[in-house]
Amino acid sequence: MVQLIGYAGSVLVAVSLMMSNIWRLRWINLAGAAFFVVYGVAVRAFPVAVLNAFIVAVDAYYLGLMAGKKDYFRLFQVARTDEAPLKGFLEAHREDIARFFPGFALHRIPSPRCVLTLRNLMPVGLFVYEAAGEDTVRIHLDYVAPEYRDLRNARYLYSAQAGLLKDQGFARFEVRPESKAFESYVSKLGFAPVSTAPGLYAKTI
Repeated sequence: MVQLIGYAGSVLVAVSLMMSNIWRLRWINLAGAAFFVVYGVAVRAFPVAVLNAFIVAVDAYYLGLMAGKKDYFRLFQVARTDEAPLKGFLEAHREDIARFFPGFALHRIPSPRCVLTLRNLMPVGLFVYEAAGEDTVRIHLDYVAPEYRDLRNARYLYSAQAGLLKDQGFARFEVRPESKAFESYVSKLGFAPVSTAPGLYAKTI
């Protein structure tokens, strides 16, 4: 059992080092260090226990700072698909976008509307949609850079964008997730499967 605790700590620390999201990195690293504290005490390796207790404290401190930090969000509507900020964002994240949205191609969308999410003045997300019927918004892309995937962007985006779209007469979002990760993401945001259309998810604005 003691060895299993040590192995669990090792796995968690190793996994934490592969996280691009600093929030997840800190949480998983904290959990791994906590396992090592237990392991160190159990085998009487007190230097190991003390070092990892310090790591737990450091991770907890920075998690507290991050939780209390206020981020500033803003939506930037891109007027044309050939604008430099949009093209630069798509090129910078081209491979990662293809992982979650393998069928996405901006030039194939008849009338795309593109919105960049700015977080502390940094472009961290891109939302591409078009009108589908009188009251429906069809989402083609809802992408966030890996280090900012903590759902804060999504909550702001859908809250702020919903207000703008309501004013334009829209009442529903719809999307067809092309990956399990994105399907899980939209489910967390309140999208539900449409029983009459397999693969389609929708949410009331």
